Amino acid sequence: MFANLKDIGGMRLTLVGLAFTSLPMVLLADMEPEGIGVMTAYIIPAVVVLFFFVLMLDALMNRVFMIEQPDEIRAVKRRRMWLDLIAGGGLLLVWGTYFRSLLYYI
Repeated sequence: MFANLKDIGGMRLTLVGLAFTSLPMVLLADMEPEGIGVMTAYIIPAVVVLFFFVLMLDALMNRVFMIEQPDEIRAVKRRRMWLDLIAGGGLLLVWGTYFRSLLYYI
């Protein structure tokens, strides 16, 4: 178990952890922008977009670096790629509906 986490890497685990932590914050995104509401109304939605693009870039780079590698290295990079894609899909599914709802206000 911990060997698999070590293969994934600390920075990537932090990125995925923060991405999954931001998922329930969509429920608080409509707060008034005062106090903690500034974070949930302005900062978290902006950071979620950055998380999504970094996760997709990391998944792409893992796919590129899998080319012509031995099977054990490809297995690690494939696991990293799928972890990034799952986290990005979660962000897209949860936060995408929120961003789509903002289009009705235009």
